[in-house]
Amino acid sequence: MNELTVNRIVSLAALALIALPVGIACIILGFGMGDTPCILCWQERTAMVLVSLIAIFIMRYGLKPKYIGALIITAVYGLWAGYRHSSAHILRDIGQGFGPAILGVHTYVWVIVVFAIILLFAGVLMLLQGDKLVEKSDSSEWSLLNKVTVNVFLVIIAFNIVQAFTQTGPFPYIGQSDPVRMTFDSEKTIWSTANWPELSKLSARGAYSIEKPNFATMTQNDATKVATSEELHLLNSVELPAEIFGLATGMSYNPQSKLFAVVTSNNWVYFLDETLTTILAKVQIDAAFSAEISNLAGVTFDGETSVLVTADHKSFVRVEYDPSVKFDDTYGRFIEGTDGVRELKRSRFSTARAKYNYVASVAWDANTQEYLMVTLPVAKRNNFVVSRLSGKDFELNSEAIISIDAQAYPNVTGISIIDDKAYLLSHSAQQVLTMDLASNSVVAASNIAELNNPQAITLVNGQLAVLDGVEGKNRVNFYSVQH
Repeated sequence: MNELTVNRIVSLAALALIALPVGIACIILGFGMGDTPCILCWQERTAMVLVSLIAIFIMRYGLKPKYIGALIITAVYGLWAGYRHSSAHILRDIGQGFGPAILGVHTYVWVIVVFAIILLFAGVLMLLQGDKLVEKSDSSEWSLLNKVTVNVFLVIIAFNIVQAFTQTGPFPYIGQSDPVRMTFDSEKTIWSTANWPELSKLSARGAYSIEKPNFATMTQNDATKVATSEELHLLNSVELPAEIFGLATGMSYNPQSKLFAVVTSNNWVYFLDETLTTILAKVQIDAAFSAEISNLAGVTFDGETSVLVTADHKSFVRVEYDPSVKFDDTYGRFIEGTDGVRELKRSRFSTARAKYNYVASVAWDANTQEYLMVTLPVAKRNNFVVSRLSGKDFELNSEAIISIDAQAYPNVTGISIIDDKAYLLSHSAQQVLTMDLASNSVVAASNIAELNNPQAITLVNGQLAVLDGVEGKNRVNFYSVQH
């Protein structure tokens, strides 16, 4: 490929990039329709401008390895920015998104397409060079096409400078996550520094970053207490076997099989006899196999010998206690363990209202054949939701906001369902909350004592058993059922 052909191709590519995605976004969508870029849009647009500038350098100085390298690095950054932006919205319901859609696709998704084309263009251009790059001759002059490209670039850059400095503001203003309509009325223009990242909370997910729960360091919060004079009295306490490895975070009991199931935060699942003193079988879930499962948060019997085990991020695995199963036959599912446990299913629960919440509990409602989970409170996107998930297809059946008379939402670390009531273990308030399943309202509360780190609750022979999770000293306290 000769020098003139390369020059024309690069010039046309630069002209198309600056005039179409950048020009349309700034002049038509911005000045014409009032669309203001968010902070992520500005990153994507800046990457496109830089790619166009590099193409102009190639036009002027020739196809040099340093320009190709700069082009690829900038395009990869732009591709990442597009994926970062799209990841927050691309899985929304059909047609939903932020900003205007072009041909049914929102602009931040088009960013991915544009930078993929740029990388493909760079690769094809290199292939067509053969074994040696075309060198630019000193006698070559800029053509009309080159001059048009540069002038269009300068005009569109000027429009972007005006839009950026009037709508986003000069440094240290950095832009808005959800910008207002473009305006030159200074009283309506908003300049913001709110999106500067905090060094202690750096995350590629930005505002969608939610801190994972640490079940060992949860603390009390009196603002989550429900006013009550009721108190559950300790009847008995049993210390779990010392062989249980890690912090116990979930527990369930089945009256038919007289089995207990206990899970720990480091992915161990234990089946114990009804005295809680003998481990019948144990396995450590392989966190990396198939659906990623780690930081186990809860367990519930959904059959006489089968349990559903949930992680804090709502991934789950169903396992079954069966003495005839050999551990060697379960390779690929479990890292360590004994005979007696098989895996039945592994997947993830998807929610709507609880999408940005972690969970620390799960329960089985035999009447409706549903699994129930309650959200943990978070600083961002805070809510208090019960999710009901089908035991048939493991999809979301319904979600509802829980009504509670407290100043703040509690950390619910355990659920037990008895008839038409759900008993919620409030770690932060050191209470057992009674929730009416029909109205999703907390209708009563009882204080509980003698606990360090309450992690789970289950009904055992008419008593409430509460798991107190302390690594190396996990124990279960038994209380009378509140009325």
